[in-house]
Amino acid sequence: MKHFTLLFATIFIIQFSIGQKNPVTYDESGNTPRNSSIKSLPENQVKAILANAWTAAGPFGGDVMDIAMDPTNPDRGFAAAGYPYIRVGATEQWTVVQSLLQLSPSGIHCIEINSNGTMFAAGNYTYGKIFISTDGGDTWAQKTLGISAGILSITVDPTNPDIVYATTSGILGSTQSKVVVKSIDEGATWQLLDLTAAMPGGYGCVGLAIDPGAPATLFAIGSGGISEATIVSSTDGGETWQSAMGNLPASKPLNAVTIANGAVYVCGGQLFGGNVMGVYKSENYGTTWTSISNSFPNKVANDLLINPTDGNKMYVATEGDGVYYTNDGGANWVFNTGGAGDNGSARKVILHPEDDATIIAGYLSLGVCYSGDGGENWVSATEGISALELNDIEVDPNNAGILLASFEAENSGGCYMFSNNEWSLVESLPATRFSAVDIGYDGTLYAWSNGPTTVAAEGVYKSSDGGVTWDNMGPNLGSVFETQIWDIEVSAQDDNLLFIGGNNFGVAGWASMLYRSTDQGENWDNVFMGPENDAIRFVHMVQGANDMDVYAAYKSETGGGFLKSIDGGTNWLPINDGLPSAVKWCGAIVSDPNNSDVLYGGVGGYGGVPGTVYKSEDAGSSWNAMSITFGNYSKVTDFVIGTDNSMVIYAATTLDGVYMTWDGENWSAANDGLPASNITGFSRIADSGFDIQLFYASTATNSAFYTEVDYPTGTGINEKGISGISIFPNPAKEIISIRSEFIEVIQSIEIRDITGRLVFESSSLEKNSDLIVIKPELNSGSYIVSARSASNVWVSKLVIE
Repeated sequence: MKHFTLLFATIFIIQFSIGQKNPVTYDESGNTPRNSSIKSLPENQVKAILANAWTAAGPFGGDVMDIAMDPTNPDRGFAAAGYPYIRVGATEQWTVVQSLLQLSPSGIHCIEINSNGTMFAAGNYTYGKIFISTDGGDTWAQKTLGISAGILSITVDPTNPDIVYATTSGILGSTQSKVVVKSIDEGATWQLLDLTAAMPGGYGCVGLAIDPGAPATLFAIGSGGISEATIVSSTDGGETWQSAMGNLPASKPLNAVTIANGAVYVCGGQLFGGNVMGVYKSENYGTTWTSISNSFPNKVANDLLINPTDGNKMYVATEGDGVYYTNDGGANWVFNTGGAGDNGSARKVILHPEDDATIIAGYLSLGVCYSGDGGENWVSATEGISALELNDIEVDPNNAGILLASFEAENSGGCYMFSNNEWSLVESLPATRFSAVDIGYDGTLYAWSNGPTTVAAEGVYKSSDGGVTWDNMGPNLGSVFETQIWDIEVSAQDDNLLFIGGNNFGVAGWASMLYRSTDQGENWDNVFMGPENDAIRFVHMVQGANDMDVYAAYKSETGGGFLKSIDGGTNWLPINDGLPSAVKWCGAIVSDPNNSDVLYGGVGGYGGVPGTVYKSEDAGSSWNAMSITFGNYSKVTDFVIGTDNSMVIYAATTLDGVYMTWDGENWSAANDGLPASNITGFSRIADSGFDIQLFYASTATNSAFYTEVDYPTGTGINEKGISGISIFPNPAKEIISIRSEFIEVIQSIEIRDITGRLVFESSSLEKNSDLIVIKPELNSGSYIVSARSASNVWVSKLVIE
């Protein structure tokens, strides 16, 4: 993971595409457009913008918590994945609803559309604000609800489009339960309802259902924590409420409620602490309940859809096992559905408004999947949603066309792998929270799973066959495997040597620890144990030191810092001279690839100490602060150091995006084109050919990005090209001219970005000649231009401002 070795490849070998096949440009995948104001900047700042422009790399996906189809325009769908997305047409990709995002930058997590096509959207952090659109999502109006709380769900009356309910989070310490708001004028005004008689104060309301046959009858779910839940009902439109728990299991999470044909259904459970539940049904409005999920292999149910025209057809969104369905009212269920999302955590399931055989589901991490045959087979429909919570990303050191990225959601996750020009979910890994990845120099893949154990045991998963099969290599830390690992480090010199660093968790305690394996994970040695409430966050082996010099960064409530071993990890000593005594968090440490005595460490961002970077010039014996300060809660998570010039350094942070220095001293933001502020990790540097180096960043909100490494020694542009052609102007803005230096007729032009992805081609030029003028409409950045004649291919570098 944390290597800084130059990769050798050529553009002819790594002509691969970043993102799933046929990716849209990054601003249509949930990413902000690049800065376009470079004309007025000084030359050195123009260069900074060009070189530090980030481009979305995929993979597509995100936590789609809610999804809705417009009944007035069935081709139009909306997905709430933090970022609000719209999709118009079955073959189109999702794009961000920019007008809504500008009003609600904190995110959209629930969305509903009434029979008039009026849209209602809100989020967990909109705090009493709801957003309404009457023109298909083009424009939005903000309304306040009279309560400063997050909005957890929105429900419209199926019989009266004017009536809308929104449920909210609870107010900590409150003795009242006013967590449902109601509008009777399509959202123009809102009334706060009082549930105190039936729901404990401080509870939030996670969902509400309306009886289509008696719309004054409501059921609402209250939640007070992990396993504190209740269900209440009203028969007068929310004026009065009473408990409807009946004989439902106590101390189980309740997730969703549905009413159809006079029966009430409630879904519940979670993959933690044995809190499984399934689906219960009441035919007497909550007096008694009966389980209809005794046969379920997975009894964690997040949502239930009942076909309004055929109540025997029901669909259950499960946590980690896709969507179950029945066609006979629950007498028999189908669990082994096929295709996308089969092992995914589905959070919302809906019907297509014009085709009740088409089922659409929103998933954690996987985005959107749909079935066109009533739930039997599923297909991914996520292209364009770039909102994955990635924890780490790495590039194969021998093949820049292979990437491995880890991701997580609530009690679920996995890994994506990029190969053969596309991203794909690693189906042979469990659907658990994966926190770290690395790729050895022999091509061995490593990924750590943080559980939950109820799905699969924690451990280092290893693949020696390119990701086809994986084995859990441990270390076996007990029956519950309760361990959190934050970094995997594989040696660049010894394929058998690797370290993992993290902390115990839960019943195993909370002590920090380091494990070492000298045989690719077959056996493990516990080489370091720290005190309780500590965690090893980062491990770094110095290249060229025969793997004897190893460093670690750790977090501690009593004082964070750095550790060093000079005997290959057997013994460890703290190296914290010069660090502030109040520091509780150190998140990364790396060495200069050209001088191993020079170290850079990420310090602070926790416990009242602002994040910053410290430098050591004596192998950690002493430290000095550098001239950069981040926020109080902005931690440094990773570094990349230039291989051609080690004064060029990039730092990843949790709140301030990416910062860089060209001279090893002065830092500036390097976030152009990067919408995410929480950068969870960097890959090693890859060489994509023609002296263009690039690396990847994993983000907590927007999947991954790549950028070109920026060196301060000129642009590297050769006006006459590398061979046979000249390009002018270069750098260019829009129109470029390409001339053959050998007066040969140019028959076709190809332009690729720095990853090798084809972004422009023309094989039928308007005028075949030795001078071609084109307007390729490219984003700012560096590109490789190939010009072909009848007998030659010439290649040169191009920069677009």
